[in-house]
Amino acid sequence: MSRALAFPAGTVAHLPGEGGELADLMALQRAGVPLALLALPAAVEDSLYRYNNLPARLAAVYAHVDPFDPDEDDVEEAEAAAHALLSAAHLLDDVIDAVYDGLEGLPNELVVRRPGAVVGEPAVGRRGVLLAIRALARSDWRASAVMERLTRHASVALDARPVIVHARDAEPDEALSRLAAGVLGRPATVYARDGGVTGVR
Repeated sequence: MSRALAFPAGTVAHLPGEGGELADLMALQRAGVPLALLALPAAVEDSLYRYNNLPARLAAVYAHVDPFDPDEDDVEEAEAAAHALLSAAHLLDDVIDAVYDGLEGLPNELVVRRPGAVVGEPAVGRRGVLLAIRALARSDWRASAVMERLTRHASVALDARPVIVHARDAEPDEALSRLAAGVLGRPATVYARDGGVTGVR
């Protein structure tokens, strides 16, 4: 990643090929509906993992777990070590700068969440957003989440994912929900702040 990196607020156009809520947000954006959020691509989380050599270090933490017949006690015992690695991890300076630039104009009281998630990590200010991004990554290494991956894929590995940052006090907007239903071709609940969409459910 270079210093030319940029995550523009109020758009999801820089996240090509995404489905789910991000696809809904893209459809609303194309229809001229303003977005009041910052969408951070999976590359941000990927840089967190790669900069801190987390794939190899996490693999070592779970080396004693049989991926084809995982013991839940073994996975639970590994959770603390995995969380410690994520808690100590840092983002590259150019990624931090791009996140900070993208947050300009957003309120101080924020939520950082995965697309499609109902809840997320609360954040206050720019530093709080960085901590929340790390907390979301750490949540992927709860014992229950790791067991689910092992059950489905016989692997603890996971793909980096995007996150959405928006105002904490966003509320359902009836007018925008009706508009979204017409754009998306199905009922939808749109959350917004000051007329800008922060999420679609």
